[in-house]
Amino acid sequence: MFGILKKHVFPIGIDLSSSYLKMAQIGYDGKRLSLHALRFVERPGDLEPGTSGWQRWAAGAAKEIIRDGGFKGRDVVASIPSDDLFIDQIKVPRSAAKHLDEAVLKAVASKFPFDASNAMVQHVVAEHLSEGTNELNVLVMAAGRQSVDHHLAIYESAGLEVRSIGIWPLALTNSYVNFFSRRESEKEIVALLMDIGSRHSNIAICRHKDILFARMIPIGYEQIGQGEMVQRLVAEVDACCHYFRSISGGVNIQRLVFLSGHSVDRAICEKVAELGQRLQISAQMGDVLAAVEVQEIYALDVDRRDCQMDWAMAFGLSLTGMNELKFDQ
Repeated sequence: MFGILKKHVFPIGIDLSSSYLKMAQIGYDGKRLSLHALRFVERPGDLEPGTSGWQRWAAGAAKEIIRDGGFKGRDVVASIPSDDLFIDQIKVPRSAAKHLDEAVLKAVASKFPFDASNAMVQHVVAEHLSEGTNELNVLVMAAGRQSVDHHLAIYESAGLEVRSIGIWPLALTNSYVNFFSRRESEKEIVALLMDIGSRHSNIAICRHKDILFARMIPIGYEQIGQGEMVQRLVAEVDACCHYFRSISGGVNIQRLVFLSGHSVDRAICEKVAELGQRLQISAQMGDVLAAVEVQEIYALDVDRRDCQMDWAMAFGLSLTGMNELKFDQ
């Protein structure tokens, strides 16, 4: 009986990008989610992302975080960086449903920026967009095995046990579902999730936990400070919305959630609000750090009152065990 009442701790979510290493671990006591531990390390400026020196830095930083950061266990769910994940939206005849893996690979193999024979492919059928049609609307996600192996080598060097390699559309959706879409009435809402990183922005459209659309836009915080890049980013998101409507038969997006810390640049918030007005939908800030209960006995790297950092990816990866979609080793 006492064992049932103990807090369960999920695997450590690792969000490793070209600019930083974020690690977060979520706990659950049977009633609510809480933040068990969290750490952030920025990449040294003299290290080029993807190099052997960068890999050694990432492994060393992860090892140090595990040793001193208050994390429980060594099980991790790591992510494939957005730059390394191929995403495409395709339609496949419903008659091919019994051999969908083959049909999907045949449709997208020539588009891969890596050798198709070494591709690790996952797909999601957007059932909500396929109802009443003769075609299946399929979101395809793939990564080159070499890229996956490079990341696995980092975590192996750090002495970590990789439970799975996650994908960012699922991680963002996990955070949305568990922190911003808990009510029964919200499960049918089609939501646009917007996550801005250092060098790119991730856009996902979902209906509760069902992923309907995803796209990476190569504009991030590093570019936003340059002239009209905020307006360009919003225009790209707007284009994603129009494209989604075209492939979904006119399905309306009903909610926009900007996943970010509350201290994000005001100009970005204003443009996101304008986008919501243009789409005629409600727009809100989605700060997962403010939404989760924090165990104060653990020292945090960030002050929630002055945080531009977005933790949606790392939190969602930690929660990946609550869903099944992942790249297995």
